[in-house]
Amino acid sequence: MGVEGRMRWLVVLLALMCGACGNEGENDQAVSFRLIGIFQGERQEDQCQVPTTDNAISDQSIALPLNNSSISNGYPDSSSFLSFCRGFLQLQNNLFGQRILIDRIDFEYEVPGSSIVVPSGSFPTGFSLNPADADVEQNPNSFGAVNTFFTQLDGQLVPSTLILFLRQNQPSLPQLPYVMIVHVTARGRTESGDLIISNETRYTVEWVAG
Repeated sequence: MGVEGRMRWLVVLLALMCGACGNEGENDQAVSFRLIGIFQGERQEDQCQVPTTDNAISDQSIALPLNNSSISNGYPDSSSFLSFCRGFLQLQNNLFGQRILIDRIDFEYEVPGSSIVVPSGSFPTGFSLNPADADVEQNPNSFGAVNTFFTQLDGQLVPSTLILFLRQNQPSLPQLPYVMIVHVTARGRTESGDLIISNETRYTVEWVAG
């Protein structure tokens, strides 16, 4: 291989190395601000017990009747038997010495086999996460670990506007039943003003007739 060929390979190698460096930086941010997943709370005597780090039940998927009025308010709906006490998002701050103010939860929707793009959405919030080294006595936390927070995505994981869109565009979507994958991320600001974005978690909705 001549000098020119070796130079070309060197340029390619350097480009690959730089690309890997960029990915590592993104992963570092997601480690500091973790979206742990989506969970259910326990139902006790028709009351919803908000999940904690000790008793959270994994909530990864659900089957919903697309054309049923019981889901017209969106999912999860705290007043509906179909989604009572479900759809709690758990977030965690692994930074030391800095709170994170969560300002938005973002949703992307994927329907395999669809001929149209399903619109994305977002949910504005305003809560904060304690730093990982916060004093437990001075920062009591009903959710368990001092640096974690549970929030129910009431009517937001699958909003009523999205349900209406799916109903109105059924000819462009797969025949029922079909699967919709919800990609969820969170974003916020540290106390120093830096934008920070979490890792992604996914939730699966199977749309069925009804």
